[in-house]
Amino acid sequence: MDINSKLKLKIKSNRKAIFELDAKIEENRSKIEELRSSSERDNASIARNYTAAFYGNHHLTNRNTEEIFKNRIAILNNMEVEGEIEVSFRETMINMANIDYFSHRAEVNQEIIDINQKLSEINSLLIEINRAIMARNEKSVKFNRKNLDINKKFLDGEFHPSKATLTANNKRSKDNEERCLKLSKAADRNKNKIEKLKKLGQENAANVLKNSIEISKRRSQITENQEEVISDQKLIASTIFN
Repeated sequence: MDINSKLKLKIKSNRKAIFELDAKIEENRSKIEELRSSSERDNASIARNYTAAFYGNHHLTNRNTEEIFKNRIAILNNMEVEGEIEVSFRETMINMANIDYFSHRAEVNQEIIDINQKLSEINSLLIEINRAIMARNEKSVKFNRKNLDINKKFLDGEFHPSKATLTANNKRSKDNEERCLKLSKAADRNKNKIEKLKKLGQENAANVLKNSIEISKRRSQITENQEEVISDQKLIASTIFN
């Protein structure tokens, strides 16, 4: 078989490899878009859960705590006592109530500090992600610029079939074969990564839903506590301040 015949077979084989590579890479692209859509959905749901848990439940339950201890102090301050022992009982109970409240408040503060630390770390990671996207975009712009210049060389006649050589064609065909093989292997690796990310995404979606349900249940408990606080306030108002 002469060189030209071998080259034609190689070109045909490369065309088939390119067609198969197109299918692999585009399949990965579709799956990546699906993953990103799911991740963005989960991200939005996580943000809603955060708002509901922190700006909703957290503030409401803190308010309940404040009202509970305000009621206790009101009860103790208006308690009728006689003699030093009963006075000491009342005063030590008031002090204990204040210490209980501030102990709880200090614990809450510490845990919120830890949460804020995690939020700062998440923000740093998001900034890093944005930089990675920006860097990827810059590479794509450079790639496009390079290929626009190649198109111009075709249009200007710098790259023309009349200037081709058998040696250059053979080398290009061999390079194409090697590049297709590398890209196919890379596409297979990416497919495995996508499958792992898909599994992780499914776990995240389930946890997001679970958190949402728990937050709703906690809101109901907080509301029940709030109703009891209001009931106590009414009772205190009717029995102590009348």
